[in-house]
Amino acid sequence: MGRWLVAVLVGLTLLAATKATKRLWPRVEPANGLPLLPAWPWRQPDVVAPVVGSPLAGLTNGWRATALGNPAAIRYPQCWQSLPRTPWDLTVFDGRLHVGLGNASNDGPSANAGPVPLFSLPLGQAPGGNGRWRQEATLPEEEISRFIARGDALWIPGADARGSWRWGNLYRRSSGEGWWWQERRLPRFIHAYDLAWHQGAMVVAGNVPDAVTSGPALERHGSALAVSRDGGRRWSVQRLAGWRATALLPLAGELFAVEALPGPALKRWLQAGGRWQSFAAVHQLRPDGHWQARQDISAADLLPGVPGAGQRFAWIERATPAKNQLAWIASLGPWRDDPARRLAFIAKRGEFGRIEVQPIPLRSGVQAMDLIANQKGWLLLTSEQRAPQRWRSQITAVQASGQRISQAHRLNFEAALPAWSLASDGASWWVGLGHPPFQPEATPGQCSAADQLSGNVVAISPARLPAKFK
Repeated sequence: MGRWLVAVLVGLTLLAATKATKRLWPRVEPANGLPLLPAWPWRQPDVVAPVVGSPLAGLTNGWRATALGNPAAIRYPQCWQSLPRTPWDLTVFDGRLHVGLGNASNDGPSANAGPVPLFSLPLGQAPGGNGRWRQEATLPEEEISRFIARGDALWIPGADARGSWRWGNLYRRSSGEGWWWQERRLPRFIHAYDLAWHQGAMVVAGNVPDAVTSGPALERHGSALAVSRDGGRRWSVQRLAGWRATALLPLAGELFAVEALPGPALKRWLQAGGRWQSFAAVHQLRPDGHWQARQDISAADLLPGVPGAGQRFAWIERATPAKNQLAWIASLGPWRDDPARRLAFIAKRGEFGRIEVQPIPLRSGVQAMDLIANQKGWLLLTSEQRAPQRWRSQITAVQASGQRISQAHRLNFEAALPAWSLASDGASWWVGLGHPPFQPEATPGQCSAADQLSGNVVAISPARLPAKFK
């Protein structure tokens, strides 16, 4: 009887200690870096590219498409999980093609779809890929939104961490290293949307839970910018008045940060919290490491030619520098008769430190999906819905000279879903097919064959191979 009582008391003590640890750990957890080991060999995905066939049709003459399979289907096997299977970003690093998946939205049947696997494919002598997909790590995030290469390292900003909000995450892998590192050091960051380097400093744009000190606790979250001058070990954080800091804009030797541009609903939220009077769409990093609000650069200045610019919601993303200029994609909410759209812009420095922005001309209904830099400017990936379950995607080379923007068509293709992401090694291109922008998710039991296609990655290469590939 005595031993039984001791066992019960020990069990209750351990249970209480476990609960207390879970409650206290988010308050005392130290900043740290942790290795994220790859999955065991027997848990690696069994993804094999189809021997024949491709999800693409109508490919421009002179090019060929090679299907590389759907690695996302291992983690998100249900047909209706089209959104988290979407390849939000593709990049080539260290001889491998990496794909970013997941869904950080709090709405819908696939909400908060983490933890998210990080898959990569080895690239061999022939265009495309000649190996199997490998799960390099599992990230404690809801979504992998973007890869950022810097020297011999590849970085991922932690879009929406599944852990506590005491620290936000960056993820890093060095060339030749066999695993990823989780750098859990960003003070109080819920979301890290962008990462850049400026004059020896690392800079992050995102969101923290305590941006302001007044109002209900759940309403105190807001935008923030962080700067580190020791390689990311320690950070200084500047809290802003907005909702989210979405992108960093490196332009002509200066670094700017842009907020989520408010539409009517977000403006009311900012006004209710007493933030509207101090809100600024753009901030500039000063030499002393502090950020200066650029009240002279308005939301409308960033979206020239857009109906309702400065009044409709806009989220600027994928800021890509090239030749002392900068191109970005803005995701715009609907405005009166103008539907939600994804548009592309090119910016350069103007007089008196201003930013001069020009839209990249797109036909009505064409969505800007991805931008990557090339030797002369950018490659722009666009998609346009031509009919139900029929999307026409196009890759265009874009250059800007003075006030003139030139576009040169490279290729186009059709598929049941739009192409979301683009990567290149100079010889081959890769595209990832995903959920249509601005369209609701399918519900369980109500999905289509097109939904099942989401997550497919396709290699596109010249039909006539160079001699070394024959």
